[in-house]
Parts: sequence; C-alpha cells; structure tokens
Amino acid sequence: MLGLEIRFVRQGKEVSMDSLVEAIIQQVRSSIREEICRTLSREQNTSRESRQVPINEASRQAVSIREAARLLSISPRTIDKYIALKAIRTVRVGRRVLVPMKSVNEIASKGIGRGRY
Repeated sequence: MLGLEIRFVRQGKEVSMDSLVEAIIQQVRSSIREEICRTLSREQNTSRESRQVPINEASRQAVSIREAARLLSISPRTIDKYIALKAIRTVRVGRRVLVPMKSVNEIASKGIGRGRY
C-alpha cells in the first residue's frame, strides 16, 4: 500500500484543511465583491451616457409588440400574454397592433402588478 501524507501550509504555518478552505473562500468572496463593484461603476458610467435617447426613439408614440418586448427585456410571447390579460394597453392601426410608449414606460417603472389582471 501507498502511504500518503498531505500537509497544508499557509503563510509558513501548517494549517488544517478546514482553515485552508475557509481562507480560500474568503479570498474568492473578496475578489467577487471587487469585481462586482468595478462592474457596477462601469455600468453606472455607461448608463449616464446612454440616457441620451435618440430623437427618433424619444418622439415615437407607439411601438410594435416585438419592439416593446425588446425595450422591456422580455419575450414577445410574454407581451402577447399580458395583452390578452389586459395588463398592457394596445392600439390598432390598420392591421398592426402597437403598444403605446406610455404603457411601456409604466411597465418599466412600476412593473406588472398582480392586481392588474
């Protein structure tokens, strides 16, 4: 049989496996927190720049279902479900079904409440 002995050394001192694992977990948590802080600060800087809406987007009164889904970061099928439940208002122009920007902005700021449908 093979006799094998493993020793963990941290900062020149022999430590138990539990304390070594705890030290590794603390380092990983610290690294993750730092990365999250860097990412959030980057996103805040870019969101300030992206708040300037192009003129053609700002002046639109209504958008298609697909565009509303893109603006809300949900699927067009979810928009269809909310339209069927009367949680999202729509306007019909000819054969097209459009979602007023007012509805899109309300949903983006307040969300779809349980009481609305």
